[in-house]
Order: sequence, then C-alpha cells, then structure tokens
Amino acid sequence: MLSILEEIEQYQKDFSSKWEATQREFESTRHKLKAKGMLHRASQTVSFPIQTAICARRATQQLWNDKGSTLTTLIGEIVIALVVGSVFYGTPETSDAFFSYGSVLSFSYGFYRPSSDALASILVDIPVKLVVGTCFNIILYFLSGLATTASQFFIFFLFVFVTTLAVSMVFRTIAAATRTLPQAMAISGFLVLALVTYTGFVLPGPYMHPWFKWISYINQLSYAFEALLVNQAHGTNYPCSNLVPPYPNLTGDTFICPVPGSVAGETFVNEDAWFETSYDYSYSHLWRNLGIILGFLFFFLFTYLLTSELNVNSSTGPDVLVFLRGRLPSTMAHTDLKLKGRVDIERPLVVSSAPIEGNVNEAALMQVDRETFSWRKVSLDVMIKGHSRRFLDNSCGWVKPGSLTALMGVSGAGKTTLLNALAQRMPSGVIQGELYVDGRPLPTSFNNDVGYVQQQDVHLETSTVREALRFSAMLRQPFDVPKSEKFASVEEIIHLLNMDDFADAVVGLPGKGLNVEQRKRLSIGVELAGKPALLLFLDEPTSGLDSQSSEAILALLRKLAAGGLSILCTIHQPSAMLFQRFDRLLLMARGGKVAYFGDIGENSETVLRYFGDRGPRRCADAENPAEYLLDAIGNTNTAKLDWPCLWDASAEAKAVSTELERMTKSFSAWRQGNGSDVVQARQRGAYSMSLLSQIPSVCVRVFQQYWQSPTYIASKFTLGVAGSLLIGFSFFQPGQSILGVQNAIFSILMVCAMFSSLVQQALLIMPKFIVQRTLYEVRERHSNMYSWSVLILANILAEIPYHVVLGVMTFAIFNYTVFGIRSSEDQGLVLLFFVYFYILAGTFAHMVVAPLPDATTAGRVVTILFWMMILFSGVFQTLIALPGFWIFMYRVSPMTYLVGGVAVSGLSGDAIICSQAELAVFQPPAGETCGAYMQPYLEQAAPGTLLNPDATASCSYCPLGYADQVLARSD
Repeated sequence: MLSILEEIEQYQKDFSSKWEATQREFESTRHKLKAKGMLHRASQTVSFPIQTAICARRATQQLWNDKGSTLTTLIGEIVIALVVGSVFYGTPETSDAFFSYGSVLSFSYGFYRPSSDALASILVDIPVKLVVGTCFNIILYFLSGLATTASQFFIFFLFVFVTTLAVSMVFRTIAAATRTLPQAMAISGFLVLALVTYTGFVLPGPYMHPWFKWISYINQLSYAFEALLVNQAHGTNYPCSNLVPPYPNLTGDTFICPVPGSVAGETFVNEDAWFETSYDYSYSHLWRNLGIILGFLFFFLFTYLLTSELNVNSSTGPDVLVFLRGRLPSTMAHTDLKLKGRVDIERPLVVSSAPIEGNVNEAALMQVDRETFSWRKVSLDVMIKGHSRRFLDNSCGWVKPGSLTALMGVSGAGKTTLLNALAQRMPSGVIQGELYVDGRPLPTSFNNDVGYVQQQDVHLETSTVREALRFSAMLRQPFDVPKSEKFASVEEIIHLLNMDDFADAVVGLPGKGLNVEQRKRLSIGVELAGKPALLLFLDEPTSGLDSQSSEAILALLRKLAAGGLSILCTIHQPSAMLFQRFDRLLLMARGGKVAYFGDIGENSETVLRYFGDRGPRRCADAENPAEYLLDAIGNTNTAKLDWPCLWDASAEAKAVSTELERMTKSFSAWRQGNGSDVVQARQRGAYSMSLLSQIPSVCVRVFQQYWQSPTYIASKFTLGVAGSLLIGFSFFQPGQSILGVQNAIFSILMVCAMFSSLVQQALLIMPKFIVQRTLYEVRERHSNMYSWSVLILANILAEIPYHVVLGVMTFAIFNYTVFGIRSSEDQGLVLLFFVYFYILAGTFAHMVVAPLPDATTAGRVVTILFWMMILFSGVFQTLIALPGFWIFMYRVSPMTYLVGGVAVSGLSGDAIICSQAELAVFQPPAGETCGAYMQPYLEQAAPGTLLNPDATASCSYCPLGYADQVLARSD
C-alpha cells in the first residue's frame, strides 16, 4: 500500500512540472485549427458568420423535414383570416364602422405562437413569417373592406410584418434567458396579456392609470396599433349614421353627430378627429412609430444573442434519485445532506443488481393457475398499400408452468410481432390460428391473467416506485382481495426485486431519476403487482443493460419461473451464460417462420445437436451458442438451407404437433366429464374492478401527478393571480362614461384571454393529459386496468379543486377593482361565472386533446377555436352587425354567455355619465331653450340624456343614459 501511495505522489509531482508546457502546446495546436481572424481565447473553431450559415442550414433542414407543421400553421392562418374577414365583410362606411375597423386591425397582429418563435431560427423564420403573414393579411385586409389604396395597404403590411419580427425577438429573449420551457411559457403567457391590454384598443391611452401606463411606452404593439389606425383613418370623412336631433331640414350648428370628434353642423365625422379624441392618436406619429418599432427589434435581437451566449445550460453530471420528503431510506442516511433528499445513483449505496436470494412467496406474489398456454398455426396478415403481407407464418408452441422460454430470431423475423399476437395486442392485421389455455379457448379475462413487460419502460415520471406498484395492484388484482392484502403483496414484490432502497424514489424522466436497470425492475414489478395467474410476456428485458444488470434480470426471471409462473420473453443475442438460463427456445427465421421449437438442454446440447446435424458446421467449444444459432439461420453463406422447411419435416416438429393435439383432446375429454358450467366458471369480466371502484384509484394518481409537479401548480396560479391583478388594476374603477362601460366589458374579455394560455401552456392541462393518455394507450389499456372514460373523468375531477380556488381568487381581485361592491346576488353570479370559466378551460382542453395525437397539434386547434369564440362573443362585432351566416357562432360560443353574464351582473342598472369628449354639444335655434328644442326627440324615447334643458346655448347631450343600452348592442 505504501509503494502505491508513493507512486501516486511522484506522478503528481511529475505531472505538475509538465502541466504548463503541455497546456501551452495544447492551446497552440488548437489555435492552428481555428479559422483566420478567430480570437485566441475563443472556444469555437470557425468564425461567427460561418457558424450562422451552418446553423441556418441546419434550421432549414429541420423546417423542411417538418413541412407538416408549417403547412398546418399556414392553413390555420388562412382559415382565421377568412373567418375574421367575413365577419367584418360589408361593414357600412358610416360613423358606426369606427369601432369595427379598430377590431379588425387588432386582429391583424394577434396571431403568433411565442413558443414556436422562441425555438425557430431567425434567418429561417423570416421567410416563413413572410409567407404566412402575406396570406393572412391579404385575405384579412381586402375581405374586411379596409382602405384599398396601394399606399395604405403596403404601410399596413410593413407595420404588421416588422411588428411580428419585433415581438418575436421579445419571446426569443425570454426563451434564451430561461432554463426550461415551463418557465418561458409562464412569463410569456403573462407578457402576452400585458401587451394586448396596453395596445391601446381595449384600454385607450386617456383611460390608462399612471401605475401601469408605462407599459404602453415599451409596448411595440401600441405603436403598431396607432400606426395602423391612423393609416386607415387619415383624410377620411364618414357620413353620420344618426344625427342629434334627427329633425328634417336642419341648418347651421343646430345638430351634431353623437360621436367623439364630431363638429356641430356637419353631417359627417372626420376619422382623424375621432381617433385623436378617443385614443389620442395622430397621423404625424406614423413614421416615428416605425422607427421606434425597429429600435425595439434590434434591441431585443441584441438581448436575444447576448442571453444565448450567457445563459448556457451546462448542467451535467450523474443521474440522481429524488425521494419524497421524509422518505430517505435508512441505508442512505449517511449520504451528503446537501443533496436534500437526492441520492447519486452512481454511488455504491444502491446496488440494484445484487444477487437475488430466497424463494418466491407464491401466495403473496402470484395466484398461479399452473396452466399451459399453447398456440397452433398462428399467422398474421397485414394490408400494406393494398397488398396483403404475411408477418407470421404457422407458428406453433407452448409455455408450460415453471418454465422460462426464449423467443429469438434475426432482425425482422417477427419476434415482437409474435409476442404481441399471442398477448392479443396487435393493433392491426388479421390473425389466424388457435390459442389455448390447457387446451381450451382463451377466457375473457385473458388480458388480466397475463403480464406484458414492454421493451420501452413507460412510467409516470411523477410517481414513486411504491405508488406505481400499488396502483397496478389496486386495479388489476380481483375486487374481492382486501386493500391491505394488495399492499402487502406490493411490499413482497419490492423485496423480491431488491427495490427496497429506492421504493420511495420518484421515477423521473429517462436520465433524471431511476436508471435503466431500475426502470426495468419497476416494469416487471408493475406486471407482477397484478398477480398474473397464467403467463408473463417480456419484450427484450435485457435491452440497454450491461452484462451485470442483464444477469440480475435473468436471475429474477429464473426465480419467478421457479415459483410456477410461465414466462415467454424475446431476447437478442444473449451471452452464453444468459442463454443457459432458459429452458426452451423458439427460434424464428425471416418471414415469421419457425426454425426451431424445443428444449435447449444442458449446456445447450439439445438445440446445438439439432442444428449441427443439419447445418454445414457445428458450434465450436468456445463459441456462444446463441450467436451460432443466429448465424446459422441468418448467414448468407447458409441461406441455401431452408431452416423452416427443415423444421417442418423434422421429427421434433411432429412431436410438437402431437403434443398440441394431445392438449386439445385432453380438454375435450375433461369437458365431457365435467360439463360446460365448469368452463364458464373460468370466465370473468374484462376489468378486475368495477367502474365505480376504478375512479378513486385513478383520481388519486392524477392528484398525485399534479401535486408532485410544483411547476404545474405554480404556473397555473401565477398566471391566474398575476393576470387578474394586471387586469383588475389596469381597468381599476373605469368610471360611468360610455367608454368606461366599454372598458369594463373589455376587462372581462381580457380575463377570457387567459383561456388559451390556461389550456395549452407548457406543463399545464394538455401536456399533463398527454402523459396520462400515453401511459394508458401503451400499457394500461391492454391490461384492462381501467376504462377510458374513467381516465377522462379522473383528469377533469383532478382539475376542479384548482379551478374553484382560482375562480374565487379571480373574483376577489377582479370584481372589487372593476365593479366595486354590488348586491350579494350580483357578486354571487360573478363568482359562479369565474368558477365556470376555469372549469370550462379544463373540460375544453380535454375535449380538444383527447382525439388528437399530441399537445402541439391540440395547441394549434385551441388557438383557432379560442379566437373564434372571442370573435363571436359579441364584443368585437355586435350581433346585429354580424353577417347572417355567422349568427349561429354567436349562439354556440361559450364566451358569449360568459362575457354577457359577468357584464350584466356587474354593470346592469348603472347610469351613464358622459365624459366631456363624449358629450354632443350643439346650438339650439335662436330664442329657444335646449329642452324645448329637444322635446320632440326626447318624447320619441331618445336613448340619451339632455344635461342642460334650460340653457339657450351649447346644449349638452349624452348619447346614452344607462349601461344596459351598451349591453343591449350585444344582445
């Protein structure tokens, strides 16, 4: 020992003396490999322009390989443009159209995906944005009837395109500055809400409160919206649709159009004056705003590049186990306390491949029926491009209790296909042949009686090992087994599989949680927890494992077989030691044909004798028998030997057929003596537990998934609470003016704008459900663990508590800041509407994502449906102004009833007090008072109120008297 320490010390001395020279030599060599002009300290070997060109080429290749996503986006934008344009098609060119034009222009920049902007390459993304924007804006612009002069259209297109790029840079910066997608989406969801609120449309500049008005100054959308409006309005006069008073033969300044910006005595309204009075916008700001937007674009481009360089996620290191709080095993109590419940799995504290000792407790682990599973002449035909192709061809064999059978073959021989066909898990194709259990047809409970360990270890990453096993035991063991007994069997399985040290560890994602071997043990444990009475299928259980872990898994299977379980597993090129663990071999050749089925024999003598007698050579003493067999049936040099034909003609094959025939005949004789009633007793329902019994277990798992995902809870509540605070204090006490009432309605609409983010935000509803559904479709559905309807119901129920709490919090923040204190009935209705809103978001998400393949596609669908619901809510375009074809959408949009219900509860009955800008001021005829002049009009149920009836000059008329008149516009 002393000499070793001395050698180490001497090596360190020699190395330290040579270190500086070696480092200089390394740096010099590395610098020679760099391109000319590169800094000596730079880590890259090529210049920045070359790096950019290479990355752009890669991004282009990625975009080309994902053409479907781009086409889906393009088609979606075209559909939205057609819908929005058709809604505003035929808008009359009168003063009533002012609000409609603002609505159209607000939609022109409202459709972008922050997450996709953050992920795409800038250079490759520009032409995509150009194509998508061109299609969208051309359709929207001309279909909605905006100004058709060339200059106005190209100014519109320029501002929309530049603003899209500028806003995308903001989201790129957020993506580059954050480490995870949930972080970026939580920030971007709130940012979108702030940008839209302070654009200037839903909350005009004169009505912005000083504490948040600064947002409009740093908001690119506010400058773009002003430019779009003044570009559309400049130099345009619109005829007034409703003069006050509407008398015939009016002259002088005795009448006025009741629209802000109008002039007494004129029958038209200058749109420039209307926008300046209502929004404080000016045409002189047009090109100034373009410069500001370009400044934002280049500033955030710089921040994006800077954060990309600085925020490099270089967190590397070994995988760690994460335990629930207070569940750290006693064997790990001496580990570094700084890990806070995390244990490095590379440390020799958990030796999961420890030798397996002891016997299987059959009573606790399995309810083995000791029945033989057999199949005869099993074939599989699948239609491919109109032609039938055979994947399995007359396969025969059996798996007896207590035996371990290997299913081997060359690549593409159909090993997994045969395993799926025998397990009744083929998704398509026509299966022919006969499958028996002790010579009788398969019972209806066959899927419950077998376990299937797939090659991919699919587990819920938020559950612990013990929770996963208990879930399987609760739903797969018979309903009459007490819960305590089910949990006791789980503890036996944990001990059997040597999982005691990580039983309370969180599964995690691959690479961040259980390692490969631990996941494989859990996969086997999940199937054993169901107490398979008949058979255990395994698809390449040693895939991805090292030799020590593979030996541990095969030792475990050997132990299970010794307990009476029948095991059939596929395996690819096992070592000689692993091959000896099996009792019987089913060897498949190409085309799904059987090349051998029978005993392996001691030291593989039986199977090697069969192939040695018929093949060109025998297996060498030092050769791996498994590799010899695969080489024999797959080597091109021996391809002239038709091993399937040799097998069909062999005495061994005839013996197999004879044994299968004996099994069938023995059952027929047994049935005649015992009657069919005994056979029916073997049959039972498809599910081990009733539907009502399934709901609690599935609900508990979904609740655990959410509770053990703090990012999910934090993101949901951050968005709901922060968004409500932003909206509440942005529209704080909007006042009783006409625009104040309109702002209050828009505040409700902005709360509804959180709908899309709640539904599709990363790690929120949709992605959570996708994880559950994937697990169900891959494993749990085939095992008849629970019903699909139970999965849907459990996910909806798990969301409701969060939605109720969020609804209450949103009500408390929004109601008292915008509506103030009203009657108990009104406040109760507003509370119910907000709870309904959040529950609607949850159920709507599940409705959309359930039939779709992934959350990305579902997100695109949600975006289209959400904007259609908002568009047809009656706020942007009233029911009366809608084209007849679209009236049905107003009736079916949930937002119609949500916005209308909250608005009526919070505003109905309030009197309107016009602001100075909203008052229609005109002069009465000489010698008349305002009251006398307006009396005929007021007696005809005029909608407004005359404020100074006794005045003889400057009559002040408020166009509306009550908030209900504003609400009535939207029915």
